[in-house]
Amino acid sequence: MTAQRVLGVLAGLLIGASAAAGPAHADSYAKLDNVAVQPSPTCGGTASAEAQVAPVQIGDRAEDGVRVAVSYDAGVYDGSCALPVTVTWKNLATGAGGSEQITAVSKKDGHYGFVGYASTTLATGAGPVVVTLSSHPGQELRVNP
Repeated sequence: MTAQRVLGVLAGLLIGASAAAGPAHADSYAKLDNVAVQPSPTCGGTASAEAQVAPVQIGDRAEDGVRVAVSYDAGVYDGSCALPVTVTWKNLATGAGGSEQITAVSKKDGHYGFVGYASTTLATGAGPVVVTLSSHPGQELRVNP
């Protein structure tokens, strides 16, 4: 066998082995970029969202969960604006799911304008979780506690 053939066979084996191995770890963080929002006729701006694997305290033990946060920038709107967001989740391994509402209220931040934040921690259990937010129609966050 020539040296080129040996190198070709070795390269093929390495590529095949790395493709079969799959990812080394699951995603523990996901982010959705800014989208335009208009929670009321007098309020608008942009919202972004993120999900991160986080422990959840249930009784005297810690369980697997996901922390979801929404950042709302009301921009040039003068005054406090509220952005209600419905957070819906589903654990793809167990079928468990749920939803809850959080509200990001913009407050005057002398340097950045009117900015608001809201977050919640969901007791999702272990397994891949899909999170959707009413502020980001048609988009989803995927994490794996």
